Amino acid sequence: MLQRPQSLLLFLVAICMVFFLATQTWHKTVGTEEISLNAYNLTYVKTGSAVKNTPVYYLALLAVLSAGLSIFTIFQYKNRVRQMLLVSLNSLVGAGLLGATVYHIQMDANKIFAPENQGVFSYSFWGVFLALVLNWIANRLIRNDEKKVKEADRMR
Repeated sequence: MLQRPQSLLLFLVAICMVFFLATQTWHKTVGTEEISLNAYNLTYVKTGSAVKNTPVYYLALLAVLSAGLSIFTIFQYKNRVRQMLLVSLNSLVGAGLLGATVYHIQMDANKIFAPENQGVFSYSFWGVFLALVLNWIANRLIRNDEKKVKEADRMR
């Protein structure tokens, strides 16, 4: 059934991932130099012109994969075991996205200039955390549904 709470939570996971795709994830500004990371590239700008532009399209691919898995999982309500498996897989994809984002911030972006200034995480970075939490709660609710169904089958 589509009106279950976990369906709403999985839809919110997809919205968080689309938000990650649409907004900037991290930025740092020192004087006339600026560096920023979004789902598509890591851009270093010095005095108004781009000095370095590194594509990181796999971050966008992971976010699209996570959003797609969330939407697909919503419609797997007839098979709760498959739904739990897909939600667990989505957690791994989300954790991979978060890990790759932090890796680029710490290893690539901070080493370019001013490593003592850590920069600012934008809302889309925290949206990935929110997506992981919502995904975890949805998995717990699906497990509770499966447990209730098994208990009802034993009583018959």
